[in-house]
Amino acid sequence: MTQAVVSNRLALADGDTINGFYPQGTQWDTELRKENLARLVEDSVAKYGDRPCMEFLGKKYTYRQFGEMVDKAAQGLIETGIKKGDKVGLYMPNSPYYPVMFFAALKIGATVVNFSPLYVEDELKAQIEDSGTTIMVTLDLKDFYDKARSLQKKGTLDKIVKCRMGDVLPFFKSWAFWALKSGDRTKDRADETDNVFDFRGLTAQGRHYGASTVDAENDVAVLQYTGGTTGVPKGAMLTHFNLASNAAQVEAFFGFTKDKDTQGVYMMPGQEKVLAVLPYFHVFGMMVGMISSLKMGAEIILLPNPRDVKEVVNTIHKKKPTILPSVPRLLQAITEFKGLEQYDLSSIKAAVSGGAALSPGVQRAFEKATGKQGLIKQGYGLTETSPVATSNPASGKNKPESVGMAYPRTKIRIADAEDPSKTMKIGETGEIMIAGPQVMKGYYNKPDATKEVMHGEWFHTGDLGYMDEDMYVHIVDRKKRLIIINGYNVYPNQVENAISKHDDIAECVVIPVKDERSGEAAKAFIRIKEGKSLSEKDLREFLSQHISRIEMPKHIEFVTAELPKTAVGKPDWKKLQDAEKAKVAATTAPATKPNTPKP
Repeated sequence: MTQAVVSNRLALADGDTINGFYPQGTQWDTELRKENLARLVEDSVAKYGDRPCMEFLGKKYTYRQFGEMVDKAAQGLIETGIKKGDKVGLYMPNSPYYPVMFFAALKIGATVVNFSPLYVEDELKAQIEDSGTTIMVTLDLKDFYDKARSLQKKGTLDKIVKCRMGDVLPFFKSWAFWALKSGDRTKDRADETDNVFDFRGLTAQGRHYGASTVDAENDVAVLQYTGGTTGVPKGAMLTHFNLASNAAQVEAFFGFTKDKDTQGVYMMPGQEKVLAVLPYFHVFGMMVGMISSLKMGAEIILLPNPRDVKEVVNTIHKKKPTILPSVPRLLQAITEFKGLEQYDLSSIKAAVSGGAALSPGVQRAFEKATGKQGLIKQGYGLTETSPVATSNPASGKNKPESVGMAYPRTKIRIADAEDPSKTMKIGETGEIMIAGPQVMKGYYNKPDATKEVMHGEWFHTGDLGYMDEDMYVHIVDRKKRLIIINGYNVYPNQVENAISKHDDIAECVVIPVKDERSGEAAKAFIRIKEGKSLSEKDLREFLSQHISRIEMPKHIEFVTAELPKTAVGKPDWKKLQDAEKAKVAATTAPATKPNTPKP
């Protein structure tokens, strides 16, 4: 596929080619520090000590208080026997415990492993075993603690830190929480002899001063799991330098300095309020809603449930956040919220959108709801790039249909999809390649998988796109077999594996289909064994024990004929996908009148 070629220039953005296209005050050769990422907290505490750091459902913490909590939690982890290089799992929705334990682990040189709150026990077990997670930090709610405790009793997990939800709520909300939600709390009375540590006791040991010595370029700060191009879960090793670099790159694009154009949509250091509704276990929420926000001294307003749109809208109305890290589905849900006109969203001056393509309709609706134009800044990245590689800048041209320009110190190259050594020209479509300090070290314990995507300094994204005359990148399609639902990666073969566990299933294929609400949805084609019967309701109940809600197929079609196969006998998902697209196109095509000769 080729766009109109407007130039014979090569589609390569680097330090030699992009500076002339950057907006005023932005330079490609941004300075990047090589040190323990936990130093970021120490620097922000020194700069913004008395400024609000976090607000959670009405309870606030200053930067100084946050820094003290991190120090105490770091010492507590040491007391439990955690040391440099150990894996510390975080398994919970957004709450103050997440950033506290995240930076406490990094402070002592341990590695954070993010676990999705949506995981069922089987998925939790698989990631614990693959990562070698030693200790799991979770909430004292049944949905979280009981799964972790069950795996601990089975020998899969060694230690647990149990965090009390009521302790991070204001007094009256805490009282109401215990009164109304007692059925959701764990009844487990395990004490420290069972290797279950209460967060209160963990942080009663005093403060741990000074970050552990780490090799920033090689020591892994976070194991962030992704299925990559195969759907087999892999832990992307993100080093301290990877993540610190990406935070610095975000600041270079969006942080205000006196030499920048004052008309831009900038984050003013020490002045912003960031609404952290994107889950922190997701790499985008972790970077934009936590790490880079802390670096710029923002007040972070934490929300635990991104699906509670009423709470999101009400929080914007009452607490006046200025920055909204988001995905298109959240922006759409906000604009579709019944009674939205009764809420004031005008405090939002910038919405950073990623994870999936932003439709023009959602863009227009959100701009109308906020009363502002040009506030949505769409970007692009992957788990393997920590995650942000490109973005529309804070000032200059904003192209919502594009994912923006290469970040400082980042190289973007559009390569021939068949011959990656060849660089395409401006306007030509090819595979998007990324090189830069935010590109992962590799996949944990998977050298062969690492070799498949890393060639020298270049990371093969598997995404197809082109670069326009202004050096902005446009996404065209994906080479990967991947479904993106509300910004989350869903891998068809994992869903197929879960479906195939049912004894009555003969075969199945899962494909992506377009969806107005979530961008894409999963559709499963299923053939049942002869002589067997299975209802959709029963199948969904079965699948709920093996996959998360986000992975559950939205559409299920039972077929009687054998599913198509390739020449080598593999399920031909591409053929099914093309047939589905043709069927949708036929049903949505406008009626045409037959040509009749004029009299």
